[in-house]
Amino acid sequence: MATLALAGVAFCCAPVRAEPLLEALPAEPEEPSSLETPADSPGQTGTEAMRERIRAMVVAMASRSYGGRFIHMRGDQIDLMRVVHRQIDGKRVELLVAENGEVREIRRLGDRCACLWPERRQVMLGYYPNINSRLSGERFESIDELEDDYRLIDLGGSRVAGESCNLMAVVPRDDYRYGYKLCIGDQEPLLLRMSIYDERGRPIEHNQFTQVESLESVELTFQDELLEGLEADFEQTELGGEPVEQAPIRQSGWIVDPLPAGFEISSSSWRGNPVTGQYFEHMVITDGLATASVFVEKRDGDAARQVTHTDPGMTIAARNVDHVRITAMGDVPVATVEFLVENTVRDEVATDMEQTESRRGD
Repeated sequence: MATLALAGVAFCCAPVRAEPLLEALPAEPEEPSSLETPADSPGQTGTEAMRERIRAMVVAMASRSYGGRFIHMRGDQIDLMRVVHRQIDGKRVELLVAENGEVREIRRLGDRCACLWPERRQVMLGYYPNINSRLSGERFESIDELEDDYRLIDLGGSRVAGESCNLMAVVPRDDYRYGYKLCIGDQEPLLLRMSIYDERGRPIEHNQFTQVESLESVELTFQDELLEGLEADFEQTELGGEPVEQAPIRQSGWIVDPLPAGFEISSSSWRGNPVTGQYFEHMVITDGLATASVFVEKRDGDAARQVTHTDPGMTIAARNVDHVRITAMGDVPVATVEFLVENTVRDEVATDMEQTESRRGD
């Protein structure tokens, strides 16, 4: 339960498991089915032109009004979702509604999201960009800074949801990150497909529009207030609790050193675990595209180190050190979370300073 609570912080509002669908998808996969193709394939678009196409896609996915349906596949999990996206007064407003499995709705208003389960009478609140619509361009905002860690490969023309698009691969240069296939519309530079590939180039997730429509104007009930129209009997949970300036327990002085090449700590904050009641440090590790979280939390008792995969697609590694639980998780390869867990260590400088201040206080 504690691990699940931490997972909620890192992956807000991940959809619950849907029942497997036995029907085959209507479209055959493109050839080749792996991530990479020869770099000298004829008619290949230049790297700068591909970057420009991705930049245009990021802008379009954030600023255009559009709607439609898309399918998300990972393992035997298949989710069918309806999406409505708008930008109102410079703020992104988005609605996702599940069309299979348990009834659920995901709302986005600016940087906040709310996940509603009407039948359970529950709502979870958290911060974006963790759900990213599965087909959001936000994760590719730093494409100009990723040359040392990824290379772009043009895979030629394709077609998604009846729209012609350009298919390209974002290929990692090592085993610490996943690869991607993107299909960006020719007429409108929307992200029509995003597939994720493991460190061996094997497909592990597909996200693809099945229908896209341009929306001139549509009213969403919550575009002024995220919980507008929500009945009073809904149980509300804030994922991760409120941030705190300093934890009331002595578990500070931890760092990740070294980090995997190309990664850096983008943020570090203290939050409360709603399950254990303890406070924990949350560090976000990213290379500009791949993102993982490292949690440091005081825990009593021993726990075996573990690596596992969960339905939302997270890879998790954890270990206990001096009654402190270190957990790393993310939609990244096993090697990445294991590296982060093994290299989360006490900062000797910070520890010495803390001990000095403690002696002064005595």
